Amino acid sequence: MKINLLLFFAFFLCACNGQKVPQSESAKKFVAKLHAMNFDELKHQLKADTAELNQLIKTATFETQLTSHISPGQKSKAEKPVAEFSINTDTEKVAQLFNDYCKQLFFNQDFSDDAQAEFEFESRYNLTEDNHLLEQKDSLFKPYTSTIAIGEKAYYFNGKSIPKKQIGLKRVDSIETDISLKIPLEFEKFKFSKSDKNFVFQDENIIVERVKSNVAELKIPSILYSNIIGYQAFNAQNIRMNTSAFSSNPILEIKAEVKNGLNDLLDIFTKVLKEGNERKAKEVLNNINQNHLDARTDMIEFKSFITNLSQNKAMGDIDLYKKIARIGRKVIEPAYQFVILEFPDDIKTIEIFVATKYRDLKNKKMVIFNNHRRDTKFFDTANPNIVYTAFIAGEGRKYGISNRNGDKIIEARYEQLQQLSNTYFLIDEKLFWLNVNDKKMVSLPQFQGFDQTLKPGYDVFEKTIGDRTAYGVVLNREKVILPFEYSRFDKHDRLIIAHKHTGEDELYNLNLKKLPNKGIKQITAIDEFIASDLKYPKLFVAEDGNNKKALVNEDIQILTPFKYEFIDPFFEISGYYVAGIRTADGSNYLYGIIDNNGKEVVPFIFCNIDDEPDKNGKFRFCLKDKYQSMDFKLFLKNYGY
Repeated sequence: MKINLLLFFAFFLCACNGQKVPQSESAKKFVAKLHAMNFDELKHQLKADTAELNQLIKTATFETQLTSHISPGQKSKAEKPVAEFSINTDTEKVAQLFNDYCKQLFFNQDFSDDAQAEFEFESRYNLTEDNHLLEQKDSLFKPYTSTIAIGEKAYYFNGKSIPKKQIGLKRVDSIETDISLKIPLEFEKFKFSKSDKNFVFQDENIIVERVKSNVAELKIPSILYSNIIGYQAFNAQNIRMNTSAFSSNPILEIKAEVKNGLNDLLDIFTKVLKEGNERKAKEVLNNINQNHLDARTDMIEFKSFITNLSQNKAMGDIDLYKKIARIGRKVIEPAYQFVILEFPDDIKTIEIFVATKYRDLKNKKMVIFNNHRRDTKFFDTANPNIVYTAFIAGEGRKYGISNRNGDKIIEARYEQLQQLSNTYFLIDEKLFWLNVNDKKMVSLPQFQGFDQTLKPGYDVFEKTIGDRTAYGVVLNREKVILPFEYSRFDKHDRLIIAHKHTGEDELYNLNLKKLPNKGIKQITAIDEFIASDLKYPKLFVAEDGNNKKALVNEDIQILTPFKYEFIDPFFEISGYYVAGIRTADGSNYLYGIIDNNGKEVVPFIFCNIDDEPDKNGKFRFCLKDKYQSMDFKLFLKNYGY
C-alpha cells in the first residue's frame, strides 16, 4: 500500500530498537491458554488466527511517503564555480547557543490531537519576553535545531514522579530530559554520475531514482542520511554548483522486526496445523514469545486505523501523513529518506558530503511546562483543568476534561475540544464555559470567543459586531462592564489599556476604574515593537491629538512634553531612547536621546541615530551629514549635556 502526499515540510520519526525478553508473563499466559484447548479446538482457533495473520502480513507491505514537489526555478547556465563545501563552524559559539537553547527550553502538553499525550518542546533562545525574534541568534543556531535530540527520561508534577502510562490523565509540570547535539567537524565525500542507478557508500545502498536536467531524486538509507551535511553538483563544463532547492522526507514502512514477528508467528501456527501429534504440536507453541504477540497486537491496531482512514475526508495530506506516523509509531520506521535536489544548471555529477567526526554537546535539563506562545495560560497552577483523550469502541478517539489527579470532570465524548483557558473551551468552534462544581459544559452562544481574564470573574470576550470583531469585558459571563467597542485589551502590571476601534485608547487600573487620560489619545509599551534580549522598564510612548509623542510611566506620569515625532528604544543599550523632533522647515528630523526619566541627555542636533550597533558593535550616528561610530559612553561624554 502506498499513499502519495504533497510535501512542504519533512516530518521525522524516531525509531527505537531494543531486544525484548523472549518469554514474558503475558506470552506464557497466551501459550498456556492454547495448551489448555483440546486438539480440535486448538486447530480451529489457529485456522482463524492464521487467516488474520495473512491479512496482517499483507498490511505489513504498507509504505507511505510525502511526495516532494519542488516548483522548478528558472534554470540558468552556471558559469562561475562556487567554493567546494567546507566546515567553518565556530564550535564555541554554537556550544554557547546550545547552552542558551537548553536553559530556555520549555514544553507544552498537547492533548488536542490523536495521541494520548504529546509533548511539544520549544526553546526561547531566539525570542524576547514578548516573543519578538532575535535575528542574530536565530540565524546562527537555527540550522542546528532540527538535529537536537531530546530524550524524555521521567515525568513529574509537584515533584512527584508520574508513570508514563498515566500521563494522559495527569498534569505534567516538568520532564527530566537528556539533550544532545552533534556538531560536524570532519567529513568524507562521495561522487556519482547522472547515469548511475545505485551505489554503495559506508555499506549502505543509495538508490538513484532519477536525474533529469537539473533535478535529482535519491533514496538514501536513514542511517546514512542522518550524517549528510551537504550536496554539490557539477554541470557539463565541470562548474561546481550549490543546490538551489532541496526537499527531504522519510519513507515510512513497517519495521523489519514487526514483519519478522508476524512471519515467525505464522510459521509456528502453520507447523502446529500440519502436525498430527497433539503433544508435538503443543511443544511447537512454546516458541511463541512476546515479540510475536506485540507484532500481532500492534499490527491489528494499525490495520484498524488504516482501514478507517478513508472515513476522514476532511483531513489534509500533511495532517494525514503526520497522523499515520504518530498512530503507527509502534510498527513504522523511516528506513529511507526520499531526497530531491535542484541545481541551477543541468547535472553531470553529484557530490554528497558525509560527516565522520563530531563534537558531541550534551545537557541534562529538567524542562518545565510553559505555554509561552500565548499570553494566557491553559492551566491554573493550583487547580488545572486538563483535556484528556480516550478511545471509545465503535466511536474512535474522544476528548474530555480531568483535574490534575486524573478525576474526570467531563467524560470523553467530544470529537473536538480546544482549550482556551483553564475554564473556557471551544467545542465544534462554539464557546463553552466549564462549570467545575456541577461537572458540565455551559454553552455561551452570545460570544464568539474568549480572549483573556483581567481579574477573577472579569473576562474579555469576543463578538462580531457588523463586519468587524469587537471585544468587551463581562462579569461572570453575564454583566457587561465595558461594551463591545474595543479592538483589544493590553494588561500590564498596574495598568490596563483598552484600544477602541475609533483609534482612541482608554486607561484603567486593575480594578477596572477608568483613569484620566491626561491628553493621551494612544499609548503603547516602549518595547512593543522591538526584539531584544534587554529587559526594558515599564515605560510607555503616548501620543496626543496632534500626533506628538511623550514618555509616560506605568502610573501615567507624563515624563516629557508632547513634542517628539517618535521615541524608540535601542536594541542593545538600556536606560536610553532615541527620539526625534521636526526640523524648522518640517522636511526632516533632528535626533537626540532621552533617558528613563524623560531627561534629554544629548542635544537634538543629529541627522540620524541608529537604534542598532554597527557591525563592530559600536554606537552609530550622523552629525552634519557625516556618519561616525564610537562607544556609547564616549558618545555621551563628547556630546552629552
